[in-house]
Amino acid sequence: MSLTVQEIARRVGCSPSTVSRALNGTAGVDTKLRRRILVAARASERDAECSPAPRRGRPRGSLRRANTVQVIVFRREAVEPLILSASNLSVAPLTEATTNLFFSSRFRLVTDFYRHVINGIVSVLAAEGMKTVQQVRNSLTEEAFLQPFRVSRDCGVLLLGEPDGQVQTFADACACPVVLLDILGVGGHPVVAIDNMGGTAAALRHLLSLGHRDIGFVGNPENPSFRERYFAFCGGMTEAGLPVRSDWHYAGSGHIRDIADGVQPILRSRKRPTAMLCACDHYAIGVFEAARMAGLRIPQELSVIGFDDIDAAPLTAPPLTTLHVQKIELGACAAFLLLSLSGGARNREIWRSSEIRCRTEQVVRESTGPAPYTSPAAVRGRRSAHRRVVPMK
Repeated sequence: MSLTVQEIARRVGCSPSTVSRALNGTAGVDTKLRRRILVAARASERDAECSPAPRRGRPRGSLRRANTVQVIVFRREAVEPLILSASNLSVAPLTEATTNLFFSSRFRLVTDFYRHVINGIVSVLAAEGMKTVQQVRNSLTEEAFLQPFRVSRDCGVLLLGEPDGQVQTFADACACPVVLLDILGVGGHPVVAIDNMGGTAAALRHLLSLGHRDIGFVGNPENPSFRERYFAFCGGMTEAGLPVRSDWHYAGSGHIRDIADGVQPILRSRKRPTAMLCACDHYAIGVFEAARMAGLRIPQELSVIGFDDIDAAPLTAPPLTTLHVQKIELGACAAFLLLSLSGGARNREIWRSSEIRCRTEQVVRESTGPAPYTSPAAVRGRRSAHRRVVPMK
């Protein structure tokens, strides 16, 4: 049968409050102790699944209760940490995302988008007396992981992270309601997402107002959210009577080092853009590095605008102009939607029609400026490479 928090505390040799913090992903729990607690919790769940007779009641403190919400971050790809030092912001090697590492201070700058969203989720659910169990997964379809959700009595699941075919499989298999956060292209389940079209239109208007007419785009349209942003970019350029040049569109990997390598040839070309509109701030940081390697000054010779307003955005040199996403509100909205579904609104048609978009707000910093009127050929790269990716102010 499932162990209570108190029973796990006795088994592991710690206090019940420490067990609760470990299960909820709260900081302040030693890594080795957290691992022991999670192992004990998972062992109790496996025992419950193998029990021949279903339980009629659940004791106070049980880990699998009707007032528990599973918060899952799906990260199929490795994480590329941003490291802040006294003099610069640098990129660390790729590291596989795990629950312990993902919520550690080492990954603060690269995972802050998810952290703020989760803070919004927890604030709403805690006010309703509900618990959250948080975890990071790089696979959603392993049977050992999926099986408990087929018969789950949890209040529901809030799933955020990367778009992938696994999301549809997982969401369809869940016995409890599932709400997706910023994951588009999954049918039959409600989603809370960002106003990608409106945000991109605002970013493009900002660049046009500064006199830019040669504008490139950075972002892989295989991501449905980035695809919406690219379509909005194309529509805005066409409406302004400007061409959309495919050779000024970087659509490759989202890792910062790959972005820098992929964008650099665009910036070194004889005819290059004077501004780059990026599908997210990580793409923008990659463009910063590409510009440094090509010898272009930001914003004097190249304006760069991002999307999301991650915590690292104001730390770049110059500070990044971007679209601010209300991340806490995004999470809170998803939590409210899940509560309404868990309260009885289970009609499948309602589920399919539930799509909420959160507005963005433009934040103008120093990475965008008036379009240069000198020949772009006169200012191409002459500076040698340097280990720093984006120096601080």
